[in-house]
Amino acid sequence: MNDLRFALRQLLKNPGFTVVAVLTLALGIGASTAIYSVVNTVILNPVPGPEPDRLLQIAERNYNTRDQKPLFAGVSPLVLEALRANQDFFLDFAICEGTMLERKTEDFMDKVSGASVSPSFFTLWNVPPKLGRTFAKDEAVRLDANHRLENDSVIVLSYSWWKSLFHGDRSVIGKTIELSGRQFAIIGMMPPHFEFPYGYTQFWVPSEDPRWVPNTMHVSNIRVLARLKPGTTEAQAEAMLDTVAQRLIKDHAKTFGYPDEWRRRPGGLGFWTRPLRYAFQEGNRSEDLRRTLFGLLAAIGFVLLIVCANTANLTLARTERRQQEFAVRSALGAGRVRLMRQLLTESVLLACLGGLGGLVVTVWGMKLLVMLIPESMPRLKAIQIDAHVLGIALLVSVATGMLFGLAPAWRAGKARLSEALKQAGSGASAGLGRSRYRGGLVVVQVALALVLLAGAGLMIQSVIRLLHVNPGYDPDNLLRVDVNLPWQKYASPNRERCNLLLAELHERLAALPGVKAVGIEKQIFSHKFKVSDASQPVDLYISGCGVEESDLVRAMRAPLLAGRLLNKRDLADDYFFKNDVVEGTSAVIINETMARLCWPGENAVGKEFGGADPWSKRRYEVVGIVGDIRDDRYDQKVNATFYRPYQESSGMAPAFLIRTAVEPGALVSAIRMELKAAEPAMNTPRISIVRQVLYDATQAQRTYMLYLVVFACVGLLLSTIGIYGVLAYSVTRRTREIGIRMALGAERDDVLHMVIAEGARLVGVGVGVGLLAAFWLTRLLQKQLFEVSPTEPGVFVGVVLVLLAVALLACFLPARRATRVDPMEALRYE
Repeated sequence: MNDLRFALRQLLKNPGFTVVAVLTLALGIGASTAIYSVVNTVILNPVPGPEPDRLLQIAERNYNTRDQKPLFAGVSPLVLEALRANQDFFLDFAICEGTMLERKTEDFMDKVSGASVSPSFFTLWNVPPKLGRTFAKDEAVRLDANHRLENDSVIVLSYSWWKSLFHGDRSVIGKTIELSGRQFAIIGMMPPHFEFPYGYTQFWVPSEDPRWVPNTMHVSNIRVLARLKPGTTEAQAEAMLDTVAQRLIKDHAKTFGYPDEWRRRPGGLGFWTRPLRYAFQEGNRSEDLRRTLFGLLAAIGFVLLIVCANTANLTLARTERRQQEFAVRSALGAGRVRLMRQLLTESVLLACLGGLGGLVVTVWGMKLLVMLIPESMPRLKAIQIDAHVLGIALLVSVATGMLFGLAPAWRAGKARLSEALKQAGSGASAGLGRSRYRGGLVVVQVALALVLLAGAGLMIQSVIRLLHVNPGYDPDNLLRVDVNLPWQKYASPNRERCNLLLAELHERLAALPGVKAVGIEKQIFSHKFKVSDASQPVDLYISGCGVEESDLVRAMRAPLLAGRLLNKRDLADDYFFKNDVVEGTSAVIINETMARLCWPGENAVGKEFGGADPWSKRRYEVVGIVGDIRDDRYDQKVNATFYRPYQESSGMAPAFLIRTAVEPGALVSAIRMELKAAEPAMNTPRISIVRQVLYDATQAQRTYMLYLVVFACVGLLLSTIGIYGVLAYSVTRRTREIGIRMALGAERDDVLHMVIAEGARLVGVGVGVGLLAAFWLTRLLQKQLFEVSPTEPGVFVGVVLVLLAVALLACFLPARRATRVDPMEALRYE
């Protein structure tokens, strides 16, 4: 207890050292713990419960038809029946499949995304509901041929839907809700972090397995989840699945469709198996998230190294200044162990204070990091502070301080009192070895700070260029209205009805005050086409486009690069029945990417192309070329696309692009009223301000940039403190020497240059080492950068100049203090 009280007095006696050390430790410990906690929960270990690697996802072995990459989707009902009959190796077995239900609101029909799951689905996770209960075994409901529930059922709500629909009312358990004409009794609500199989899952309903209907092909998209029995290996399960696949091929050799589909796949019918945690590392932009989080983890690793170096420097300088105290205490009978125990107590107390500050930084940092997670990414676990990482970061920081703090105490235990007093009286400098230690630590801090500054500078430049990308049109005062029409009423063969409704909606929207132009776009889909008889088929995207008063290009103000736009003369009298199987020629306009892809170096206007399938008889003539359009993201990949009149296009996802003369948000209410008046059964439209959509799409890059800038500033600040501390300590130790120099005729400028030169040497070495490291390490940012080279010369020059300016300021302050030394006072120093 005496040691603790003395340690507390020592820290209070040196408030400058204490504040800097505690803040340094808090930043290093807190930031590293926050980032690793998020990385661990979201990517490395996202599955709750015991032995998560024994929870497998099973899917039919399939490949993407475009690039033949492995496709881990799911299984078909026919295959699911076979898997259900062979569960000898599995302890638990469940399925889940995405589903959509409709809910009537005051204005529109609202489509809600959820999942049909096995009653045993929730038992896989060991995650209890926040309210109520989950499903019982006998609550599964039969599905019809379209995978819709045949009867009323029970339902479990997600936390986000419960909050938005029932405003946090805890008494909803037992109430019923009508969805898609069925009554659902609410029996439970899951915690906020439970969002599976998709991040936007709003509910779960219990269902029986989807049934295989003979003479019908089913998509392989049913997710199968299985937990291995104790003692069973994944290899044994894979061997059993191979047997199941061979039996299916034999038993269904003449079944409609399936043998041909299985033969199409490389290797035929087979199965993929993998631990479920890998499902969280694909799709939903999770690849970008993984790179971002691991990049931040590497950056905070550098910060933690700077923290350790700074802590070591501060501790070393402080204990060196206490050599006289240690020598006196040693002469009075204190042994080495007693001195080291005292320093150990001070280090542990300092670490505890830094740890408390680190907890605050961790909580704050985790809240910001969650913003990086895409809303569509599934989650099963709450993001919590990782106690192991917190402890490791704390121990590393404490061990560094102890290593450099206990060594002087050990030397003090064998130092003679007379020598210590003589050294203190002469103001002699510390030993050469110790000076090199401190100088080496400064070099390390400067080098690491330069690497962080280079990364931050590259990301700043990347975000600036991203935000200045020309999206191919004028996004200001532009609204996008995506309408979702009732499928049964407007799907093919009701194309004429759909087109008439779109024409009516266009007329209504164009008549609103403040509207300057309205363009129509129909959903984009891709197909293979042949540019010439000798060419290989190419993937082209087709978009339905309004003509003349409903022209999409005019409303968006996209540039016309060549030719003309579509007009009503391009629509024949029988345009409602035009499609690829009817002979004839249709006028289309193409984007710049398609012109470069199909006719490089040529004028594409007047060129023709057609479908690659044998039954495709229609030809398409290019009458105009428009600029590339990026309507979702500034960094969006532009596909080769051609536009044809929307009246000729099928599809149930039309959109209106509305050019306004007023602030776009002011028209949202009026637009909703017109949509409802035209089609009361319409599903809830999505209305978005285009400029805001583009800006919001850069959130991940902007947040990543912000973190790197913060880390770089912290690293720069700590490096500055390190430089200042070393030079200030050097000036203090050399006060007598400086006084003698000045007494012998040295000018103040000579002293100033001497001290600055000492610091400049350290900074110069650190900058050299840092540049070498940065040129290599910044290449790891390659995929995070947008149109910026990882070795951008301008960025590196700017970073070096900033670092040198700050470092020289840190050198100047103690150097100026050295010039103010009074020679007479210096000779009497100590």
